[in-house]
Amino acid sequence: MGRGWVLALASMTIVLVVVDLTAVTIALPDIRASLGASLPETQWVVDAYALTLAAVLLPAGVLADRYGRRRLLAIGVSVFTVASLACALAPTAPLLDVARGVQGLGASALYGTTTPLIATVYPEGPERGRALGVFSAVSGLAMTLGPVVGGALTAAFGWRSIFLINLPIGAFVLLALRRRVAESHGRGHLDPAGIALVAAALFAIIPALIHDLPWLLVAGVALLAAFVAVERRAAAPMIDFGLFRNGVFAVGSATTLLMLAGLLGAFTYLTLYVQGPLETSPAEAGVRFLAFSAAAVIGPVAVGRVLHRWPMGVLIAAGPALIALALAVMTVPAADPWTPIMFGLFLGGLGLGAGNVVANQVGLSAPMDRIGMATGVVNTLKQVGTAVGVAVLAAPYRSGVTAMLLAAAGLAAAGALLPLVLAAPPVRRAGQKV
Repeated sequence: MGRGWVLALASMTIVLVVVDLTAVTIALPDIRASLGASLPETQWVVDAYALTLAAVLLPAGVLADRYGRRRLLAIGVSVFTVASLACALAPTAPLLDVARGVQGLGASALYGTTTPLIATVYPEGPERGRALGVFSAVSGLAMTLGPVVGGALTAAFGWRSIFLINLPIGAFVLLALRRRVAESHGRGHLDPAGIALVAAALFAIIPALIHDLPWLLVAGVALLAAFVAVERRAAAPMIDFGLFRNGVFAVGSATTLLMLAGLLGAFTYLTLYVQGPLETSPAEAGVRFLAFSAAAVIGPVAVGRVLHRWPMGVLIAAGPALIALALAVMTVPAADPWTPIMFGLFLGGLGLGAGNVVANQVGLSAPMDRIGMATGVVNTLKQVGTAVGVAVLAAPYRSGVTAMLLAAAGLAAAGALLPLVLAAPPVRRAGQKV
């Protein structure tokens, strides 16, 4: 089995997941006009995919450990590809929304198996660090260029082409998986009650945070509490809560949530600011944000090279510390407001790229037979962190963009301080298990 094939296929599948999350946003006006969709139906084109992806990430990782990572990835690619065809052929908005939800189910399997597969073929040490750096760089590039790809395809071939382009890529990945990737297993346990409860909890909590729905948030937290209670009493639980006694895993997971809450939460409102008070066109804003895109590619490659040489506590703190600095820099008064924003965008991209590599390594700090579950937890917290940031930063933004950026910097700084406050083992290297 060629390691290069595993890395290439993992990178291709993460591009499918991320581009279909971001590229569709640029095509929403065309979709609405073409299908005669209402505003809520149009919003669900994005939300159905994103919510299903986030809610099923953890179960997907557990199922991958239990039934085989290559097998679940193949199932996920199959579901994703068929759902993409259904999206492209959808005659009405409700059918498109349903197909997008199914596509999110497939995407969760793709997202939940790629990092564990990389870990099975790259040994702990510099090789794995470089592989995770490349993988994270591709993911960051896909996230930032998704709207560009979506806009180009929509302009040239119509919005349905965004989904049709997935078909040959999915077919190639399936064929290569069968021939080039060996199976690997862990010790995941199938817990239908746990899967149902955690999925329902996240389906409630994430939209409740984004759309400020307190009653739904209460319901989601209650479901999450029920999930924890059921898992603690289960003879074969889906989650091993003992993993949170691992300082690297516990602190790294919490830091990941705070880092993304600060950065991606802030970016939600920053884009409104630059196209509102700064009167920047969408095209110009996109060009200026390429500074962030470039740095998001540089950051993971650089960190991947030192991942197994620097103390893990330092690595965990590095990404959110850069992000906190980036957000604070954007508040510096200047004759041209874009000067501090551009510098901050570059620093923020470096921080996100570095933080993503470390987040992947945090999931891999679990025993090899449970890395699907562990990476599922970390990836789920990424989605929850974004929703938390959007919710928490809404009030400061109403007071002004400076207040919002400083509040976001505080979230990221809290993530950077966690390794010190919670005493994450500062001398332990990335490859060590606890």
